[in-house]
Amino acid sequence: MTVPADGRGWQFDHIDPALPPRMNEVFGAIRERCPIVHSDRHGGFWAVLSHDAVRRAALDTRTYSSVGGVTLPRVIDDRKPPVDFDPPEHTHYRRFIQRNFTRQAVARFEGPLRELVERRITELVGKGHADLVTELARHVPPAAIAMILGLPPEDGELFVSFTTRIFVAVAAGDHEAGRSANQEFRSYLAGQVERLRDAGQDCLINEITGGRVDGKPLPLPEQLAMLQMLVMAGHETTVNGIGTMLYRLATVDGLRRRLVEGPGLIPRMIDECLRIDSPVIAIARTVQGEAELAGQDLLDGDRVVFVLSSANRDPAVFDRPDEFVCPRREGPQVAFGLGVHRCLGEHLALLEMRIVAEEILRLAPDYRLADGFAPQWIPGRMMRGLAGLPVNF
Repeated sequence: MTVPADGRGWQFDHIDPALPPRMNEVFGAIRERCPIVHSDRHGGFWAVLSHDAVRRAALDTRTYSSVGGVTLPRVIDDRKPPVDFDPPEHTHYRRFIQRNFTRQAVARFEGPLRELVERRITELVGKGHADLVTELARHVPPAAIAMILGLPPEDGELFVSFTTRIFVAVAAGDHEAGRSANQEFRSYLAGQVERLRDAGQDCLINEITGGRVDGKPLPLPEQLAMLQMLVMAGHETTVNGIGTMLYRLATVDGLRRRLVEGPGLIPRMIDECLRIDSPVIAIARTVQGEAELAGQDLLDGDRVVFVLSSANRDPAVFDRPDEFVCPRREGPQVAFGLGVHRCLGEHLALLEMRIVAEEILRLAPDYRLADGFAPQWIPGRMMRGLAGLPVNF
């Protein structure tokens, strides 16, 4: 491929269905030539590929605004607080839910989550074989989000159904199907809001419905948008993180043995998994005013995509960036984003990944990939994940 020196002319498309199998090679080849390139796809946008440029832009919320939406193309048309807002509005929205996602707050769910994971793995081991993505990874994050919201863990299966339909519709360009799935999702959430409010339950849903911004209660549409954001951002990404972690555990030579002998290495292993297989490929922003980034002049209203997957493999920051190195001394990886918009659910995601790692290493440390397995990456999304991970015990 040839990329012009001015960064224009490359039809970059981060959700191209043909991209996933060679995504990192493509990103690396472009990044080597230009840290920021322009594409005419999706109405036109700039793709930021280097770690330095991603970091500088992500920390500048005044210039790179979230108000135009953080996905490209848009997944849902209406604005979702707090992710689609800038400071100070973003700060107001985030403040009254953030305390539910601190390391200390999510720790109270470790017991029930560990029981769920232990039970699930034990069942799968009893069968002798399983798909660790569809039968394990895909069940844990939705259940965790449901618990935090105040819903039964089994309602997490509904989250999977709704969000899958929405993402598939977006990838296919089927706006009618996307709107239909979105409306059903909102109707379900509205029913839960009413039920829990009447019950007076102490939970995150009631905290959101009772929240105030500038002294005013949140209108119901904003409440539902915030709840939907928490569900969609909190489960699909972590499903992908768990699935690729289990894949790396199965394929990195000697890794499982080292972790069994030294479980204190597990957090470093998780960090490297998030770096080398970033669950979120990219996040979008809109330029406010004029700006210069990595030698390119950007104009007011330009759409910009921060390619986290590329930044996390930038050889200017990471030695042997395409190799799994654990423990890795350099960094930091940017899988959770940066600055005020850093992922709200970071500590919950890390807890879930740690529990799954600890339990699979305890209950089935010698699982092996099914004969003939080759990784198939889910196409057409701003997130990166395996479609399946068949194994034998």
